[in-house]
Amino acid sequence: MKDKLLVCTFSGGRTSAFMGLLLKDLPKYKDYEKVFIFANTGKELPQTLDFINKCDKEWNLNIVWLEANVVYEKGVATNYKVVDYETASRDGKPFEDMLKKYPLPNNMASNCTRELKQRPIDKYVKSLGYKEVYTAMGIRFDERHRESNSAAKQNIVYPLIYDLKVDNKFIRDWWDRQTFDLDLKDYEGNCDLCFKKSLKKRLTIIKQKPEVADWWLKMEQDYSSEAIPRFDLRTNKSIEQLIEMAKQPFNQAKDLHELDKEQCDLFEYETDCFCKAN
Repeated sequence: MKDKLLVCTFSGGRTSAFMGLLLKDLPKYKDYEKVFIFANTGKELPQTLDFINKCDKEWNLNIVWLEANVVYEKGVATNYKVVDYETASRDGKPFEDMLKKYPLPNNMASNCTRELKQRPIDKYVKSLGYKEVYTAMGIRFDERHRESNSAAKQNIVYPLIYDLKVDNKFIRDWWDRQTFDLDLKDYEGNCDLCFKKSLKKRLTIIKQKPEVADWWLKMEQDYSSEAIPRFDLRTNKSIEQLIEMAKQPFNQAKDLHELDKEQCDLFEYETDCFCKAN
């Protein structure tokens, strides 16, 4: 058995990418082996995959790309398969494979996070055979309310809270100085029409790119049940309803980095998807 491993998961966002570079050479973790992992759901935007690949090449992180290998036999947990930038799904296949076995993920039960991210990552890490495994979470200082109460027991560390007090403004300013960046608005990241995004942000995405809703509409129609008829149990709006709502005039979401603080209202700070394994 090997000794200590530090797992750094990439969500495909700016914060987790910055954390990856920070951890690569941070003296505090010099005695740890490190592994950088991205779990692909098949519903990330192409710009996200391009960004992860660019980070990997520029910073020599050797990112491991994983996808869920759903086992349909009852009682057998989801496994993983290793892919890469070239072979990673871009058509939602891992996500739909999960839907064939598990109910529609929703605000009350994020089956997608568990089956497409957590279990593949956990199984892959276990296969590496380390005695001690620590997980670095990309939660910023301005998000510290999200810190787990059982972090110490679970060997979770928060470099962006305790090693370097980082907030969202720091991250965006830092990326402004780099030679490349994630080519997405704040509200476009993670799975393209994730039900955990605010209603305003999902309507904006559909308004700007109507085709994004097609896949989610089909999944909701094909895999809904009487118990879980739609992805979004918070606003209780179906994808079909969102498509119709997006045709009407409304105040669209904006990229926070492009706004002065004085122009931001509370609705721009709605809590969104945290299924980053990030």
